[in-house]
Amino acid sequence: MASITDIRKSEQRLIWALLVNVILTFAQIAGGVISGSLALIADALHNFSDAVSLLIALIARKWAEKPADKNRTFGYKRAELIGAMINLTTLILIGFYLLFEAVMRAFEPEPITGWIVVIIACVALIIDVITAALTYTLAKNSLNIRAAFLHNLADALSSVAVIIAGTLIILYEWYFVDTICTFIIACYVIYHGLH
Repeated sequence: MASITDIRKSEQRLIWALLVNVILTFAQIAGGVISGSLALIADALHNFSDAVSLLIALIARKWAEKPADKNRTFGYKRAELIGAMINLTTLILIGFYLLFEAVMRAFEPEPITGWIVVIIACVALIIDVITAALTYTLAKNSLNIRAAFLHNLADALSSVAVIIAGTLIILYEWYFVDTICTFIIACYVIYHGLH
């Protein structure tokens, strides 16, 4: 059984990961709006889902610590399972929203500033790796934290895809790659939500 000190340290890691993801989400949304990149906004929404998943994981972890009582003789351990279910459902909903946006963008393409996309996506990748590292050890003992960790891994891969799209836009002005990247991110998000 984990000591109180270990539990508090794991909560601090989750709080830091949550704060970093919230800041990153706002930076990516601003960058996506300024650059015109739907893929960057898709990655921002994915990051927002990471922040929500970390918040849910933190709340569920706190609830799971509560001792058993006469109404819940097994305690509140199921709170973490419910948290994992909410996280995965959120991931699936965001994936379908991104699919919708990708289809709409295919009919109305817009010019995109590739440098902004690449720079912000690189920062996002670094933050995604840091966040994944913060939750990695906690994911081994908790299905709930594992769901949050998987969110972070998927988001790191999304950031790589956005970097590639931004680079192709800079080099060749292939704006359609942004829409394709959004579609890939959406499918990947849905896949992770279902598995």
